Amino acid sequence: MQQHTLRITAQDQPTVLERLLQVTRYRGFIVTGMTMFPSVDESVLDIELTVQSDKSIDHLHHQLNKLIDVSEISVNESDALKCRA
Repeated sequence: MQQHTLRITAQDQPTVLERLLQVTRYRGFIVTGMTMFPSVDESVLDIELTVQSDKSIDHLHHQLNKLIDVSEISVNESDALKCRA
């Protein structure tokens, strides 16, 4: 299984974490770690989500980008490369 870390910036809405976890689970990824904290202006959340799966991270990245409250997603490539070796 490959492990990836996603860094997500999203609006601070009551359901944003539920939606992220739901999409992640529906796409066949296992959440192995999660950190969330408000940004400086407190209307934005900075979320770090560590997931594990045999599936392509590109599919999950694309699906999470469709969520209306998500403004930015980046995949930590160093974690992805370590798991491929």
